Amino acid sequence: MFRVFGARVQRAKLLCFAIPLVFCLATNLRAQIAPFGPPPVPEEYTAALAQPEPPVETPPEPLSTAQPMVLPDTEVTGRLNRFPAEPLPAGDVIAPTRTPQPAATTASSVTVITREQIERSGQVNVAEVIRGTLGVDVVRQGPAGGLTSVFMRGANSQHTKVLLDGIPLNDPSNASRLFDFSTLSTDNIERIEVLRGPQSMQYGSDAIGGVINIISRRGQGPLSVRAGALGGSFNSGQTSVNVQAGDENAYYSVTGSFLSTGGISAASARVGGVEPDGFNLGTASGRMGWNVTPDLNIDYVFRMSEGAAKVDDFDFLTGLPIDNLIRKNYTNSVANRIQASWLTFEGQFQQTVGFNVVNIERKDNDPGFSPARFTGQTREINYLGNVLLAPTNTFSVGANYLAEDASTSDNPQQTQNVKGIFVQDQFQLFERFFGTAGARWDDTSRAGPAQTYKVTGLYRIDETNTGIHGTLGTGFRQPALAENLFQFGNPNLRPERSKGWDAGIRQGIYDDIVWADATYYRNDFTDLIIFDFNTFSLQNVGRARASGVEFSLFAQVTDRVVANVAYTLDDTFNADTGMQLLRRPREKWNLSLTRAWLQNKGALTLSYQYYSNRLDTNNFILPNYSLLNLSGNYFYTDRIELVGRLDNITNTEYEEVRGYGTPGFGAYAGFNVYW
Repeated sequence: MFRVFGARVQRAKLLCFAIPLVFCLATNLRAQIAPFGPPPVPEEYTAALAQPEPPVETPPEPLSTAQPMVLPDTEVTGRLNRFPAEPLPAGDVIAPTRTPQPAATTASSVTVITREQIERSGQVNVAEVIRGTLGVDVVRQGPAGGLTSVFMRGANSQHTKVLLDGIPLNDPSNASRLFDFSTLSTDNIERIEVLRGPQSMQYGSDAIGGVINIISRRGQGPLSVRAGALGGSFNSGQTSVNVQAGDENAYYSVTGSFLSTGGISAASARVGGVEPDGFNLGTASGRMGWNVTPDLNIDYVFRMSEGAAKVDDFDFLTGLPIDNLIRKNYTNSVANRIQASWLTFEGQFQQTVGFNVVNIERKDNDPGFSPARFTGQTREINYLGNVLLAPTNTFSVGANYLAEDASTSDNPQQTQNVKGIFVQDQFQLFERFFGTAGARWDDTSRAGPAQTYKVTGLYRIDETNTGIHGTLGTGFRQPALAENLFQFGNPNLRPERSKGWDAGIRQGIYDDIVWADATYYRNDFTDLIIFDFNTFSLQNVGRARASGVEFSLFAQVTDRVVANVAYTLDDTFNADTGMQLLRRPREKWNLSLTRAWLQNKGALTLSYQYYSNRLDTNNFILPNYSLLNLSGNYFYTDRIELVGRLDNITNTEYEEVRGYGTPGFGAYAGFNVYW
């Protein structure tokens, strides 16, 4: 069986390179539409930084930091935004309302990570890119390929909904339907939006702690090809190829990559781990679309990945991992979405209908591990309609039907579904207040109904460049199939629920050279599903609370230097045990300094991250630690870009999960060739 699976991995490697090459050949046939030529240098490097006329452009923004939310003048909108038929404007966000809007007019707590930031970081995994983001904790069990979870504002990892161009990626075959970030590479990603707080009104089940909205790259401009290679510590190497182009009629961007790393021992040296656990990952991804008419767009997205990770065993007596020299986990996932979007009534009414399918297969080759195979599938059809009632008022209605299947080698396939509908109004009052209000009704096939709502408000004071913002919302999560029907499951479980709110202030000073935001939040969780030793089954008896402060600061130090500060205080409380929630540090700092090279040849970012101690299993306290990292890029010529990064420069020893190892100092270098 695993010989066959290995053959599939080999085919995936070939596919990663075959798809871009096929598109390269195909697009040469339309040279008259997109003439072949040197690729455009990234926009952030096109303007000199020596104060030319007109005034100098802002240097590239550091990793994991939102752009400063400059409060814009009132804009009168005549038509709805046509994304993805047209590129999403750089200053807009889409996650808070599912419709594009200027970031400076949203009251929601959202961080945008751009493609330039992702590429400059040199990271190849999305989890490593969002590490250090406000309100986000990334926890990985051991080396690359180990289970990687994300906690947002103190919520559990299964309370974060992960979307790829509208496709829900959470794994229905997982015991709690959490999303494992270990196989999600940064290939072909245009931006990542991290939206914090309960978001079930727009996104339904699972969006209790927040939403991570990933948007694939939309090809633009003449045909260009990029081939890259990166290698370094722990016998690591990655190769990738991207082909992209786009005009007013059609667009596409396709990427293939293969990553291999020798890794470190999943079981840390502290518990006797010595055998390195390697990881291989092949990925093919793409987005393509056709503007059939000026008001009709067809958009298709796909992402395929096959990974093989060596893992260690877990000793239930000691609660610690131990070396296993032969054990591997295999993961195969395929996600697809096709949608049609069209405008009517002279651009006043926009409708979108989409259909997506996600297939996930996981295998464990350890003969002593059972169940050894997990399969899951998610199918969804959804509708979104936006009506421009007035230049300052947009009304939205959405509906979806989502079905999910799951099975294991020990359990037959089970199915459940959820149907939902929501309404939302976005409005502006007196040129100073920007608000939204919405409600949603869901009906789950096994756990019953759920109702959620969300209201937001932003009041700006133009005279002092101040914005006062706040949100209030609720969330729910329907039980996973494993929690309902598999071993120790309970078919009578109710949905988990949350109620959260935040309030804060944004302030620009020194003619917008400095921007700061301070936000207080609180999220209360009820009906949490936990194992009840009285009934020896899962029950809705858990209660918890998370509250804290998020502070961010952006400063334009000089024409070539920008500084960013991100601080999170996350005070979590398990109401059943009276203790802190597991694996959430109470305090986190992320300080970064970015300097652009002369003549806009690239940039260099130095970042410092601090994590306070955290509680783990068996009441074990993981000590605090700090990390110092350096990353950057340099355009040697218009066609050759050099990239590199240094991780954990001080070679700090630390643990994110009790007993699991973490990498020490690592150095990586590579290049990208454009033509």
